[in-house]
Amino acid sequence: MKNVILLLALLFGVTLAQAQNNFGEIRGKVFDENNQALIGANVFVQAGEQQIGAMTDIDGRFILKPLKPGIYNLNISFIGYVTKEINEIRVDPDQISYIKDQSMSVATFMGPEVEVITYAIPLIDPEEASKITVSAEMIKNSPAKRDIKTLVTTMTAGVSASPDGQQLYFRGSRSNAVQYMVDGMKITGNFKSLPASGIGSISVYTGGVPAKYGDLTGGVIVVESKNYFDLYNEWIASQSR
Repeated sequence: MKNVILLLALLFGVTLAQAQNNFGEIRGKVFDENNQALIGANVFVQAGEQQIGAMTDIDGRFILKPLKPGIYNLNISFIGYVTKEINEIRVDPDQISYIKDQSMSVATFMGPEVEVITYAIPLIDPEEASKITVSAEMIKNSPAKRDIKTLVTTMTAGVSASPDGQQLYFRGSRSNAVQYMVDGMKITGNFKSLPASGIGSISVYTGGVPAKYGDLTGGVIVVESKNYFDLYNEWIASQSR
């Protein structure tokens, strides 16, 4: 009986650890008009019916976590200042989404009550220079949006396609050295494509592949699809434009 309980505890611990690794976070820094750290500003995102929030520290920094992968609209407020809304922030599993330093302006009687900003994903991840990410918005406006392989070759000079367009080569490596991940699941065989409207983001590792993807000489293509939560937040953001 003790062995059964121990086994169940170990399995629960592994499951919990895997679930925790699927979360991401948002980080940023808030200043006032004099470029001084704004201490105690209220920062939050709406995750369904739940609010996940934090207050800026002595350096004006904040961290929101844990966040399920998806698209979030972030709210920054402080008494006497114009509230800021930063829309369409993409959070990926086990990743940090950085927002640009935000300068808050003093509220005036004639000025706006809320300033709305659309988040732009940095093409180069500051933590992983070998990782390039394109957002759903960028994919939607790309002429290569109907074919992931073609889209990937346009993202970086380090990737080329075979003459028939069916295989990808990372920096001269063999085609079987490329790994595809869709929503955390490894795809074996020749990966086809997904509707562009269903893709939340595509990340490409051209070197320095994280150990969690295994020992690869080529690269990794990570595709995150949209879910209902993403589409709902996109709709909310579109209503405020």
